[in-house]
Amino acid sequence: MLISHRKKFIFTKTVKTAGTSIESYFEKYCMPDGDWHELHARDEYISETGIIGHRGSREDDSIWYNHMSAEKIRDLLGRETWDSYFKFTVVRNPFDKLISGFFMFENRKENYNSIRRFRAFVKKTLDRGGAIDRISGNTEVERFRCWIRKGGKIIDRDKYLIDGEYCINYFIRFENLHKGVRDVCNDLSIPFEPSRIPEFKKGIRHHNVKIQDYYDNETEQIVRNLYALEIEKFGYDLLR
Repeated sequence: MLISHRKKFIFTKTVKTAGTSIESYFEKYCMPDGDWHELHARDEYISETGIIGHRGSREDDSIWYNHMSAEKIRDLLGRETWDSYFKFTVVRNPFDKLISGFFMFENRKENYNSIRRFRAFVKKTLDRGGAIDRISGNTEVERFRCWIRKGGKIIDRDKYLIDGEYCINYFIRFENLHKGVRDVCNDLSIPFEPSRIPEFKKGIRHHNVKIQDYYDNETEQIVRNLYALEIEKFGYDLLR
């Protein structure tokens, strides 16, 4: 998450939406001129010019961190400042977002230590606990569908809803990222420099299977029910 007192904006960071790339692009405006340099992970930064939430392991005591809810940011910052600043975030088609999230979770499993591997084995045997540890299947499509059926999901609408109401001025769409960044730059009267938008975390997901082929009728309906709010608000759908 970002707060710029220089440019009077707030960025709330959703999950699996190129949020780190957007943070990296705009965080220079949260620092004094000349202080910024590109980092993937970053410690919590607080100054008179702005705030950058801790980006990395959450095993720390940071007050400000990357995936904070909009409500928590508002309450820490103060309603007067929150109301007066321009607020933006990134949204993504939930059918696509879930596939990306699944690959992220599977990639993390490959780095489990021996204790976590044993715990995952127990969870799968007992069919209890997190969905990613209980999945089965011989192909990535089979494992993905199993993950969805066992409750796999990424719900982060607390980044753009407070008390059930939308609290964001502008939604960048993941599928049209450069246009969205350009629009925000125009609103904030800052230069649009597309070459500065980095591509962090690229390469984790395979792209040899079409999005629609990951879903069968059952898993498609699960996602439609789970993300009915986003599908209606942003007009997303599963392409056939």
